[in-house]
Amino acid sequence: MIRLIVLLAVLLASAPGLPRQLAAVDVSRPGALEELAGLPCYGYLDNCVLLEAGRGGTVIELDPGLPLFAVYGGRDAGAVRALFQDGAARLVQLDAAGARNLARAGCEVVRLPDEPFPIRPVKAPCLPRQVFQDTFVQRLVNRVSPDSIRARMARLEDFRTRYSPTDSCRRAEEYVRDYFESIGLDSAELDCYPVGTDTWRNAVGTKVGRVHPEKILIVCGHMDAISEDPMNLAPGMEDNGSGTAVALEAARVLAPEELELTVKFIAFTGEETGLNGSDHYARMMRARNAEIVGVLNFDMVSWPGGAWGVSLVSVLPARQLVLYEAAMAEMFTPLDYRISHRSFPSDSRSFDQQGYPATSGYEFGPQPYIWYHTTGDTLGNCNMELAADVAKMAVATLASLAVAPAPPAGFRLADAGNGTGLVASWPANREPDLAGYKLLWGTSSHVYTDSVQVGPVNSHRITGLQSGIEYFATVVAIDEAGHQSGPAPEDSCVPRDVPLAPSGIGCLPFRFGNGIIWRRGREADLEGYNIYRSTRPDAGFARLNSALLTDTTFRDSGLLADTMYYYRATAVDSAGHESPASVTVRGKPITLDHGILLVDETRDGSGAPGSPSDAQQDEFWHALLAGYRYTDRDVATEGLPLAADFGPFSTIVWHADDYTRQEIAAVIPGLANHLAHGGRLWLVGWKPVLGLMGGGTYPFSFAAGQFCRDWLHLDRAEQSGTNDFTGATGRAGYPSVGVDSTRTLPALQGRLIYVDALLPADAETILTFNSFSGDTFQGKPVGVRWLGGPHRAVAFGFPFYYMKQAEARDVARKVLDDLGEPYGIEDEHPEPEVSRPIPTIVRGRINLQSAICDLRTPVTLLDAAGRRVTTLGAGSNDIRGLSPGVYFLRTRSGQVHRVQVVR
Repeated sequence: MIRLIVLLAVLLASAPGLPRQLAAVDVSRPGALEELAGLPCYGYLDNCVLLEAGRGGTVIELDPGLPLFAVYGGRDAGAVRALFQDGAARLVQLDAAGARNLARAGCEVVRLPDEPFPIRPVKAPCLPRQVFQDTFVQRLVNRVSPDSIRARMARLEDFRTRYSPTDSCRRAEEYVRDYFESIGLDSAELDCYPVGTDTWRNAVGTKVGRVHPEKILIVCGHMDAISEDPMNLAPGMEDNGSGTAVALEAARVLAPEELELTVKFIAFTGEETGLNGSDHYARMMRARNAEIVGVLNFDMVSWPGGAWGVSLVSVLPARQLVLYEAAMAEMFTPLDYRISHRSFPSDSRSFDQQGYPATSGYEFGPQPYIWYHTTGDTLGNCNMELAADVAKMAVATLASLAVAPAPPAGFRLADAGNGTGLVASWPANREPDLAGYKLLWGTSSHVYTDSVQVGPVNSHRITGLQSGIEYFATVVAIDEAGHQSGPAPEDSCVPRDVPLAPSGIGCLPFRFGNGIIWRRGREADLEGYNIYRSTRPDAGFARLNSALLTDTTFRDSGLLADTMYYYRATAVDSAGHESPASVTVRGKPITLDHGILLVDETRDGSGAPGSPSDAQQDEFWHALLAGYRYTDRDVATEGLPLAADFGPFSTIVWHADDYTRQEIAAVIPGLANHLAHGGRLWLVGWKPVLGLMGGGTYPFSFAAGQFCRDWLHLDRAEQSGTNDFTGATGRAGYPSVGVDSTRTLPALQGRLIYVDALLPADAETILTFNSFSGDTFQGKPVGVRWLGGPHRAVAFGFPFYYMKQAEARDVARKVLDDLGEPYGIEDEHPEPEVSRPIPTIVRGRINLQSAICDLRTPVTLLDAAGRRVTTLGAGSNDIRGLSPGVYFLRTRSGQVHRVQVVR
């Protein structure tokens, strides 16, 4: 009874994370799900995914206080009003009693999450291209026994009910674990997971691979059951003692064999209450970044229903796995089969959602199973011969995949340079019984018309090709028994006489110079590269290198400040043939002498509260920066700034004060390069961390190599999803700042949602969250600074435009003071004496006379507006980095001298 109360509490729990609207977006066409990768998702239906409204699709109105379910089938299917229907899936909101009653009435009821998870498209599995009548596989198929399957199902029926909350289900879990131990698997365990305050368990057996233990195959079925009286009697033989027995029979057959891949045999619980067990397990495997080759799930496979076969289903990207499974059915069993592509509402869906290839096998015949989710679902209604044929298909699929060599880990085609040949290369496989490789190629992608078998080598020259024609190729590994691996990733190349132009060329500025990088060419006879430079984008290019460059980087030093340079690269082969020029890239050296670059990434709105126009944003920010030297950069009209655009500026102020779009991820390499050379950054906006990460779901944790860790010195970031932020309390000398209710949407009542808490690694907290309700975000850092050098950075986790302007101005002054930006004219002597002696400039060096100043003291150079440009230390006179123009030299005694710098 206690466990039932726990389950009811879980079903009845409110849904605090559900928004008021969702959008059902169709992903049935090829590539559709991949286009949504990383977006927050609230669940999969048959052919649609549920996203936040505003992503297209059909908008669905929700009650945020009720849980969301996908409901399938059932005897009272028409009794519930659906918010949306997608194929067999009906989207509904129910209380606990409603959900329980639907399940007892024969419906498949899948609880959808309250909080979103990131979409992870399934990566297509890499499986063998050919199957054959393998004697090893046939021997294992012959060991599958209908009597063994009957014994396993009968023992499961003995527990009377396997409803997940019951004690008898606990005993059934222990039975399955003990069975795995008894047949000699390498390990058997009960995988625990929380449900409310209770703990439920999956039974997991493992056969460890001897060559590739990191590569995992899974065969599974849910062992829990439900009926109209689940606490007392839920025999669940077709649903799903049959699928569980298939997994157990596969374990019995494969346990004594030597396999190259690891195979896991799993009996899940919690399927009938919302895929609880498999969802936990799939999430755990994804968190471990487990390499799952494929998942074979079976759910109701012993009812013929007027036909002898099995329905096989997968999402579209996993179609190769379901086709392979069907090929095994055709070769080793009398089963008919039907293939479809959608997200099936069984344990395979949990793996779909984590990006793993998975299939489900289920009832095939046209006659429905009338004892579904009833106390009549007993062993006497099931057909052991059909279940055995399904088990044979599963064993054949697992065995053939578990003994095949792994696909070669990489593959590369290179131009031989003679116009008629290509050189293929790949890393060696590590199987002890490796016999060699088969190289396949053709003139269409994934259509190979020619092949050659080679021994255990790592490269091969393909000859007799047509010059100028693109060829596609791959390679498979072959062991001594003739088993073939899946293909390596396909590559393509064109045989030519002349090298291709270098690709991937880029420019990263450094202090008074530019670094040029490009990708290494793919020609086998490549000798090196040339780099050309001009100060015009379309003409005047001159070669910089006297000898061919053998590396793929070049540093161009000693350049003029505030000058844009343009670069092109060419490749040269052993015959002296030079390629066409690469695309042109540009770079302006880093000088850090032009003040602030104000980057406006905020979406231009209507001008209404909560939707500021471009003019309103400019007015706000210009008021904050009054007295500072700054240059505007509007992303909407000028595009995102490149690395070359940052160079002249000492500080980048980047604001993205809207929550619908974040674009900063595209410029992170250039921004990081700027900071690495002493630049400074002030970043503010809505969801700034999401922007820096390029997508994903809060909370985020940061590791070395990520921008937030390396340059902002953050450890983690969280987000307040409630309308609760009223402002920030200043720390470390910063003033406090509050939300301006006249700028926000009226519905927000002077508060903000989607505010990022920035949790430091070794950055310093400067602003903390002020919560209207006093919730758990109260006092969390929302502003941090790093002043430890060589760069400086300040980041705010909230949109600054919506703050009270006078308070915002005070905060801005403090930020820019921390970043070292001079304010106004640095002149402690308002009426300086201009003296007669004139300094002279020769070859970028300023020559001073003792009559002008004490040569042992520093002097300051000001621009025409009186702002400090640089300070020359005692005895220093190098000003080669200065842009042409008029400057003023101020001595310590207050004298000012006019200086003109020319090229």
